[in-house]
Amino acid sequence: MTDRDESSSNATPEQAQAVSGAPVDRADDLDAELDITPRVILAAFAGGAIGLLAMMPILFVPPAFLDLFEAESLVDIAQLGQTVGLEPNLFLGTLVFVAGGTIALPLLFVVAGAFLPPREPRATRAITFATIMWTGFVIAFWPGEYAGVLFLGLSLAAHWVYGYVLGHVMQRFAHIPQHSV
Repeated sequence: MTDRDESSSNATPEQAQAVSGAPVDRADDLDAELDITPRVILAAFAGGAIGLLAMMPILFVPPAFLDLFEAESLVDIAQLGQTVGLEPNLFLGTLVFVAGGTIALPLLFVVAGAFLPPREPRATRAITFATIMWTGFVIAFWPGEYAGVLFLGLSLAAHWVYGYVLGHVMQRFAHIPQHSV
């Protein structure tokens, strides 16, 4: 054993942390948690529902007026219903879309929002989240090349409105969880 090995084994925990960069007390890592309560989840559901209502005028009115939006896209997402024996239709597609924006995406934000930028104000993390979700929306609902730029702009603006509302409703009535490591 060399002198260097002996000095390493005799190092204090603080010296070991300085050398390795690893935390000294692993028990602290096990205490890291997200503060997710029923109140946070209900606030997320409310924020998602209100966010959907707020984004509708941007997402559906101009595209419907300009004939950019095709209802077949909603029927396509209703294909999920075939797994339980339901025939895809516009009503089922709309139901899946609303459930996704009111339940699924807010739940995902409750967990993932703790890791998104910016650090402050926390409510704006929902705009970052909505921008990430927008990329999937564009793929699922792409109307074709003729409407590309207008569709991209309107759908991004609508998602930013959704994120803004989701974040502010959550921050107002509960809080946006912060992961503590």
